[in-house]
Amino acid sequence: MGRIIFEGVWSSLFSQPPTCEFCTAFVRRPSPFAPVRERICSTCLAGVELISGPFCPVCGRKQEAGADHLCPDCLCLAEEERIVNRSPVVYSGKAKEWVSLFKYRGKESLATPMGRWMAEVVQTHFAHTGISVITFVPLHKEKKAERGFNQSELLARVIGARLGLPVLPLLGREKDLASQSRRNRQERLLALKGAFQIEGEGCEKCIRDRTVLIVDDVYTTGTTLRECAKPLLVSGASRVYSVTFAR
Repeated sequence: MGRIIFEGVWSSLFSQPPTCEFCTAFVRRPSPFAPVRERICSTCLAGVELISGPFCPVCGRKQEAGADHLCPDCLCLAEEERIVNRSPVVYSGKAKEWVSLFKYRGKESLATPMGRWMAEVVQTHFAHTGISVITFVPLHKEKKAERGFNQSELLARVIGARLGLPVLPLLGREKDLASQSRRNRQERLLALKGAFQIEGEGCEKCIRDRTVLIVDDVYTTGTTLRECAKPLLVSGASRVYSVTFAR
């Protein structure tokens, strides 16, 4: 018994401190319920711009101090086309680097801290919306085979596990498109028009009269998320929201 106690004390005194959720730097041991931003090192935290101040009430884009109105992008949309989105960070600096490592260089482990951060955002902003099912932006089967995984699905699985909500592959993608990152708004809209549809037998039953959360990695123009929302709403979803890691 004495040996067991000694080993436990030794382990607590000399065990390696925890490392940053995004790199290998050591961090102070956080409390069990600490948010993700308290689990990353000061260098990583300094490299991200948090969306915590004024932001567009629709897309969640960070705005200048004192602004509480729609951003120029959302003002151009008809009210029925607007999908409320929230994100924890701006798509710049470290956030951009992490997305690239995750999405294009296969660092799938980043899905865990990114997804947990997104789950915190859902809890903060969508707690009273009645979200009961989570889905994700699909990849075309050829793109998924090439990449080996769907980054949006991995994020959705982490969020679902964190929030205790089912994650269902409700959407399919008909068009295999080149990267959307270099297209302007009009080009994205034309390329994505009709690209998504409800997929899977019985999926419409899972959608009807339910509030659905769509997960993606980055919100750029919002075209992808709006096109994903259309078949969900046509199939009877009562409301559709979205969450992305970066905006």
